[in-house]
Amino acid sequence: MDEKKFEDLYRMVQDNNRMLHSMRRSAFVGGIIKMVWWVVLLVVLPYLTWLYIQPYLTSVLEQYQNIQGQGAALQGQAVELQKQLDSLGGANRISEFLKGLGVGGE
Repeated sequence: MDEKKFEDLYRMVQDNNRMLHSMRRSAFVGGIIKMVWWVVLLVVLPYLTWLYIQPYLTSVLEQYQNIQGQGAALQGQAVELQKQLDSLGGANRISEFLKGLGVGGE
């Protein structure tokens, strides 16, 4: 082979080597960017969402517990009222009155 062909071949090899290094570097940087993107999607966004929603969830949970406490207190008062009505003997008349109104359905 003559000298010109070797020089052309050498230039092509250098050009290919430069392109391969550029492709590998681009693939490496792209992989890092993808990893950062997935970390943001799977860790940072849910964390920020939790920070934003958490005060509202705490408020809703407190309201729910308050309603449960009031329901328990109301149930206790109903039991106490039933005991008082039973001691007075007027429970039958009240239940008959409520049935007449269509409220009591026993």
